[in-house]
Amino acid sequence: MKTVFYRLARLWPLLLLPLAGGCGYRAPMHKTVITEDPARFGNVREGYRELTALMTTDTGLPPTDSNTIAIITEHKDKWLVLKNDLESAEESVYIDHYRFRQDSSGTIVRGILREKRARGADVRIILDKSAHLKEDVDSLSLYAADSIDVRLFYRPSFFLDYVWPPKGAHRDHRKIIIVDGKTAYVGGRNIQDKYYLSWRDADLRINGPAVYDLAKVYMENQHRAAPELPELKVTPETARKAVKDTLAGHRQFRGKTVQIVQDSPWDKRLPIRNCFEWAINHANSYFYFYNPYTPPPQSTLKALRNAARRGVDVRWIVPANNDVTPAKWMGESLYRELLKAGVKIYEWQGNVLHTKEFISDDYLVAVGSANMDNMSFFLNLEVDALVYDEEFAVSSRELYISETKDKCLEITLDEVRRWNIFRRMRNWLARVAVGNIT
Repeated sequence: MKTVFYRLARLWPLLLLPLAGGCGYRAPMHKTVITEDPARFGNVREGYRELTALMTTDTGLPPTDSNTIAIITEHKDKWLVLKNDLESAEESVYIDHYRFRQDSSGTIVRGILREKRARGADVRIILDKSAHLKEDVDSLSLYAADSIDVRLFYRPSFFLDYVWPPKGAHRDHRKIIIVDGKTAYVGGRNIQDKYYLSWRDADLRINGPAVYDLAKVYMENQHRAAPELPELKVTPETARKAVKDTLAGHRQFRGKTVQIVQDSPWDKRLPIRNCFEWAINHANSYFYFYNPYTPPPQSTLKALRNAARRGVDVRWIVPANNDVTPAKWMGESLYRELLKAGVKIYEWQGNVLHTKEFISDDYLVAVGSANMDNMSFFLNLEVDALVYDEEFAVSSRELYISETKDKCLEITLDEVRRWNIFRRMRNWLARVAVGNIT
């Protein structure tokens, strides 16, 4: 009995997580009233025009055509492709990232940026201060010495900003890189060794009009962090220059429709959540997603359960070994209710899974920085790219299915029911500590 009490007592610090993680969720929040006419989006399949109109109303960014895209999931591939693009830069490099560590990969990138700046390129960096160690922040003086403009995004003051609803635990969780106004990246990887050495993630490399939309999203943060700086050297013309770009060794998809969806704590319309829930609620055949961090709000969980109950093939790939241990517990707290509803859950084996992506009905794919969780939906600054295209969606689905077979272990309801009381209690406490949002 003493051992049981001791093991339970060790879990009490989890109850402090709402304070540490931020309990100032957006309030009040407003339901979006679609002001765009869905019929004007003839470049999107008819059944998805409502989503296109909803996202355009929420973000002000309509979908663009004629984009060339490539998805990069292998860690080594992303490093080589990004390094080559940066080394090829001539006029500008713009980086808005959650984390840019000064480890081996960060030092190499800094060396490239320093060389580009010395040759006259416009180099700007926006980073989230809270995601960096003190030594990383201190090293930013090296960038200043190289005439590289680096700005740290707002960091909440301890305690007061966590409990004051208008501010909350805001993080610039976006990952945007724009090179010469014609090539852009959006996805889940930060600039840090672990993302290029072993982690499984997804980044979308874009050439085409959507690059200009990502520049608009970048400018939103620049106006907050450095309003005195001039506009980026990105125009609709520069964005269209590289649509015939060739990426050796990678499959590229040309002439694709892409819509950029950005979100921030100051936006009461919740576009990222609206996007996820619309896709789940309107799925007819399947909804597959990768998601490392939880929990999502109750409305999203309800949408997943309802989709599975009406016969939609709903599948979730989640890391078996999460880099954030409490996130693993919170994820497990969802297993029983989702499995009972018919959702299939697969745990990714081996290296850490950090991918944020969903695929639906052989037409809609979302890739970006947003997790399906409360932090991304309510507190963080995020950005995703929506791709409306059958060819790209089918390719993404085929990869997803192959990974469930080759790299995952399916979790069954019987297995979850056999978990001991301590595991169930730990997971429940983790869920309670974070809280449920409607």
